[in-house]
Amino acid sequence: HADAEGRTYYHNAASGATTWEHPAGAAVAAAGQDDDVQGWESPLVKAVHKWFTETEMEGLFRDAAAFADMHCDVFEPDEEVHKLEYTELHKQYVKLFEDKLSVFLNSLGGYTLEHFYAALPRCVEKDGDADMMAECMLCCLDYTFFCQLMCERKREKASGN
Repeated sequence: HADAEGRTYYHNAASGATTWEHPAGAAVAAAGQDDDVQGWESPLVKAVHKWFTETEMEGLFRDAAAFADMHCDVFEPDEEVHKLEYTELHKQYVKLFEDKLSVFLNSLGGYTLEHFYAALPRCVEKDGDADMMAECMLCCLDYTFFCQLMCERKREKASGN
């Protein structure tokens, strides 16, 4: 978060730590610098890609299925109007993913979600793997996809699967 003087205040969601100092391992991009990927961005995105595709994908799917099993009964598949409760459940669902990602990012030397979310769009333009990972993450965390997942799970439970 930037203050009125343009200084950046960093908050690590995983540990709760806060600082005015840039986290270890991350180079500060100078104001007005070109849009080229900074030295820390590509390795960070590549590390998340490896974590996401090789280590966590299956666990994240299990977590999503368990979340759906716990909360799908709230959803009404045949209703066109969405309840406010759906939005609150979606926030919880996204937080499950972001909490895991935060812990991983912190383990890389104090990076935060903000670092990753800043680096990803810049790397997507130059890296097909990053682009594919971003698309997968966006799809999985999308509100419409989430509602479809919950309704599908409710139907499966009702049919005995």
